[in-house]
Amino acid sequence: MFDFLPLNSIIQLITAIAAIGTIGLLWKFRQTFEVRFLIFLELFVAIWAISYALEFSTSELQEKLFFSQLSYLGIAFIPVCFFFFTTSFSQKFHLVSKRNIILTLIVPIVTLILVFSNPLHHLIWQDYRIDSSTNILHYEHGFWFWIFYVYTFVLIVYGIFNLISSISHFTSFYRKQIRILLIAAFIPVIANLMYVFKLNPFPGFDWTPVSFVLTGLVIALGIFRYKIFELIPLAQEKLLDTMNDGVMVVNANGIIEAANPALLKIFHLNKKETIHTPFQLIFQNYPEILKMPDSGNDKHIDLKLNEANETRFYQIKLSTIVNQLGQLNGHLFIFNDITSIRAAEQKLKQKNKLLKAEIRKNEKLIDDLDAYAHTLAHDLKNSLGLIYTSSDIILEAIEDEDMSLVEEYSKVVQESALKTIKVTNELLKMATAGHEDVETASVDMERVYNAAIKQLAPTIEEYHAELTIKNDWINAEAYAPWLEEVWVNLLSNAMKYGGDPPKIVVGCEDDGNGMVKFWIKDNGDGIPGTQHHKIFRKHTRLQPDKATGYGLGLSIVKRITEKLGGEVGVESSGQKGAGAVFYFKLPLATQE
Repeated sequence: MFDFLPLNSIIQLITAIAAIGTIGLLWKFRQTFEVRFLIFLELFVAIWAISYALEFSTSELQEKLFFSQLSYLGIAFIPVCFFFFTTSFSQKFHLVSKRNIILTLIVPIVTLILVFSNPLHHLIWQDYRIDSSTNILHYEHGFWFWIFYVYTFVLIVYGIFNLISSISHFTSFYRKQIRILLIAAFIPVIANLMYVFKLNPFPGFDWTPVSFVLTGLVIALGIFRYKIFELIPLAQEKLLDTMNDGVMVVNANGIIEAANPALLKIFHLNKKETIHTPFQLIFQNYPEILKMPDSGNDKHIDLKLNEANETRFYQIKLSTIVNQLGQLNGHLFIFNDITSIRAAEQKLKQKNKLLKAEIRKNEKLIDDLDAYAHTLAHDLKNSLGLIYTSSDIILEAIEDEDMSLVEEYSKVVQESALKTIKVTNELLKMATAGHEDVETASVDMERVYNAAIKQLAPTIEEYHAELTIKNDWINAEAYAPWLEEVWVNLLSNAMKYGGDPPKIVVGCEDDGNGMVKFWIKDNGDGIPGTQHHKIFRKHTRLQPDKATGYGLGLSIVKRITEKLGGEVGVESSGQKGAGAVFYFKLPLATQE
């Protein structure tokens, strides 16, 4: 049964309110890793203080004992939270792992189990009694209590050591923050020692949770006066250590206050020999860097560093650091690695060069097409003119029922139309072969060759051509529909410009360099060496009297072959009857 709240309960409730208020102050910094441990610490303090307040509010022994047990829900975890708060604040993140947290919680969890099962073993409290004059419960502590107390003391001492050891690693601004936290840490330690060793002016009253009121006030002072957790060492250690850019802070006296691992790596420096060393001494071999602070204004320069296997480029940015009065406090250097940017610029220049070459190639294609269009314009105009004129004559002949005239001029229309279609098809082949992208694969060259022969059957019959295959076929990596066009053009040329009758030999061979050479040898008069460079040009006919056409066949062959990663060529002495060998090379098939 609860009595009217005594003064002791009121003090503990004020303690709980102060702890919750501290949580409110810390909440906006909850994204910071170490602050989360501090928030949990204050939460467990609040649980402890509330339980303690309820214990003082009753005079029943069992009720007091129950609330005393309940207070351990807070007491058991406070040292763990304090230890990991100080460990993470001092940047020893390798110790703050899930495994270590679980291991550290074993003793507190065992303690909780023993607290609530104490009547079975008395390992926490061997005996307890109520002082009727003060309504305070006094305990005779058991064996496990002292184990837990030593464990708690070790964690707290280790935590204080973390704070003290971190003072020498941080700049003067951070040292003020650490001193504030040290003061806040020592207050509850002193209060707990007074309680355990009975140095308490009020026997039986535990001032430890009350002392956390002062701890919260000290931390609150640090938040508003020194902006703790707004510029905590996270900015220097956690953030800067993960940056790829080098960062260095030089104070107003020219001493290096901070340098992140990226900067140390860039200049192959040792951290212990660099921090707290004059800036002029460390960078004495880099006069362009030494001159930067003398400018007095924010600026940047480019720096080229030649290393063993490569050359790297850095852009160094300098910013001045001033205090609230506008006075110079130091300089911030940022070393940004722009090697990839320089490489990208070089690649861009190369691509620009290739693009210009492609533009020139396209412009040449346009010029060629224009020239060819002018060359063919007259023929096309005549063909279309004949079709138009013949159609009028056919209409008149139909009216006169002169069918012989109709038949005669129908043949003229048909021949002119076929001529126009042939020109159009050759132009389309030449254009598409240079611009379409196709997926290459292993091509059965014998099948492609046979398809081309089938397509050329009328021409073979017309010229009475004899075709011989010299050896077995070798497959190539290519695109079958295009290759059929290559064979058709080369074989038809061999028949048109060969002997009478044409005798053509076809063969292939592996050139040993991952390419297959396919060739067609005719028995014609051959081609003089001075004209070899002309024959693969568009609308070029070296012997227009021997065959009709528009000179696009070999240019189509060249465009297709080069598109497929190969090359074309001709071998001929130009002697009559010696013939010529036209060939094209393609990549050897990688898969059958």
